[in-house]
Amino acid sequence: MASWFNEFLSGRRPHMTTITKLPAIETPSLMLREIELRDAPAFSNFMTQDDYQRHIAVRLASDGEVRAFVTRAVARQGDDRRNCFHLAAEEKLSGEAIGDGFLVLQHPKTVEIGWGLHPAMWGMGLGTEIGHALLGLAFERLRADSVWCKVMDGNQASARLATRIGLRHLKTHPHYPAAPGRSCRVDFYAMDESDYFDRAY
Repeated sequence: MASWFNEFLSGRRPHMTTITKLPAIETPSLMLREIELRDAPAFSNFMTQDDYQRHIAVRLASDGEVRAFVTRAVARQGDDRRNCFHLAAEEKLSGEAIGDGFLVLQHPKTVEIGWGLHPAMWGMGLGTEIGHALLGLAFERLRADSVWCKVMDGNQASARLATRIGLRHLKTHPHYPAAPGRSCRVDFYAMDESDYFDRAY
């Protein structure tokens, strides 16, 4: 197993960055940008749905919890000590956020990524667009040496997405502490910098 991943599992403290804000990234159908306060209602439309929550670690149970999450994310923007970047995936046609993504610096030069999408938009290739954009931000803007993600037990769609964007299965953790008081089987996928820059465009 990669040494950086062993250090992550050992509980080493997150790395802080000096980047205050990530640039917006345009994909064929989406604009990925840092969260704005106006995203709270659109986020509530999908983040509180059972289908969305089934395979994620942090579950927001109400519109109020979603608003609080968005407010916290926006308040952290501009802080050069932060290690977590939350993004909205805005559909270009409607101008509405229909998904989200995050990047977390867990260890110097190592970035965790994750994504979510409105269940009504599943199966349309939008998750793949989000995943590719997150990889680009991680390697080209945050200058990561390696990027990884975790996929909860039973989330076959995200497992396929991780493989589709070029991540390779690294390890299965049978009892990963996904959230306070809750553990489950989790699969980890990863990509190194050399794999990212050597792949075909």
